[in-house]
Amino acid sequence: MSVVDDEHDIMSLFSDALSELGDASVFGFIDSTLALEHFKLHPLDYSLIISDYRMPTMDGIKLLKKVKAINSSVKTILISAFDIDDKLFEECKCVDKILQKPITIPLLINEVEVLLPNRYDCLTH
Repeated sequence: MSVVDDEHDIMSLFSDALSELGDASVFGFIDSTLALEHFKLHPLDYSLIISDYRMPTMDGIKLLKKVKAINSSVKTILISAFDIDDKLFEECKCVDKILQKPITIPLLINEVEVLLPNRYDCLTH
């Protein structure tokens, strides 16, 4: 898994929470370009990428579009503090779930479990 957010505190909070899920390995990035480079080196090691929408150098949609082009089986969650036009997501076909900030840790964990049900079906809340 990977959490990509240019706000270090959010990236760390989400990464730490997700690393508590069973045997999950979570990579945290504050730079979307570095996140993409790591993904290109290890495309089969990822089951999920959570990305902020607005980031410098490359926004979340561009990142997730490139990720899906490399490995379409990777699940994706886009997070944003701003309202986003649904038409944008329909066109890109690269976002599996959209979450609006602020996001609680229980909500984040629940959405991960929904997107990856076979991986975490034995966990209890």
